[in-house]
Amino acid sequence: MGYSFTQLFQDFFGSRRTPAPALIPQTPPPPVLERVASEEIIVTAAAPLLQIWRPALPVDTLFFDWIMGYPSTAGSDQNEQKILQALYAFLASDLNDAVVVPRMPSVIPQLLASMRNKSVAIAELSRLIIKDVVLVAEVINAVNSALYNPADRINSLDKAIMLLGEEGLRLVIAKVAFRPIINLSAGPYTRRAAPPIWLQAEKCALACHALSTNDDGFSPFLAFLTGLMKNVGLIVALRVLDNECGETKLRYSSGFQHAFAAVAATLSYRIARRWEFPPEVVQALELQAGGSRAKTWSRLGVLLHTADLLSKMRILVNQGQLSHNDGQLTQGLPVAETQCFLTLNELQLFELQHIDAPR
Repeated sequence: MGYSFTQLFQDFFGSRRTPAPALIPQTPPPPVLERVASEEIIVTAAAPLLQIWRPALPVDTLFFDWIMGYPSTAGSDQNEQKILQALYAFLASDLNDAVVVPRMPSVIPQLLASMRNKSVAIAELSRLIIKDVVLVAEVINAVNSALYNPADRINSLDKAIMLLGEEGLRLVIAKVAFRPIINLSAGPYTRRAAPPIWLQAEKCALACHALSTNDDGFSPFLAFLTGLMKNVGLIVALRVLDNECGETKLRYSSGFQHAFAAVAATLSYRIARRWEFPPEVVQALELQAGGSRAKTWSRLGVLLHTADLLSKMRILVNQGQLSHNDGQLTQGLPVAETQCFLTLNELQLFELQHIDAPR
């Protein structure tokens, strides 16, 4: 039959094995022996390798089926190969196709620069907001959605900016910048899948922010940005699917779904690297891609992996695709991550600052 679907997938990503549920233990490296001037030997314990959580339920498969609008079946091997060959050819390119690959939001470099120059951060962020009526509306809405008392509604932009603070402003601006990239309507597949993908991207970014601390070696805002970036490759892959598939309802196999997800994850980190995102963001995104090579997980990579699963689970429960009473949902999940999953619908990105200013 020629070059098979399995060979295509293995050539790009290596073999995949179905992961076992629960945490995957890894053998820590041996202690490091350091010889000092006095010839005394000191044993330095190596840092423990990071572990990732694997859900007991097929969360990724269930989510893909949901955004497609129907479950996988026995797909056409010839049709799947045609689509995957187009995706692999696109991966092998320099990603210069402006029709398929979105341009980086112009405000993102300014947001990253504002993190390095605290003295002008608020002033620069405020100027960014004033230039854009969409940002003005989003800032005011963000403040009012976080207020406990609707009677305290804020209508003043100055007041809203002071209440949000520097971190809150960055989060709102980043969210507005990414929305048109992910939540777009083009061909039949992006039109169907984009709204739920954007919903999941928001929740993934929110979970990344909620579970991160400054002690992790990266800022919560950088974690939030990484969460927003996670689905950019998925949207690009769906655009390729729009161009290559003449059917409005593609019959796809589970093998195709895994290959498609691996391509999407690879595109995300390739685009992040093209956009010159910080190295830790690119690395975290690259770790999400498929492949058979052993991985040394970074803290941000583990965080993104977990937040992605938590946000998918939360949406699947909200949509009735999973039962909130299913004990397998949080099997093996640490306490903080379990709490994040349970409260993800109500979680706020920021705590409003208590500043007395006129409305």
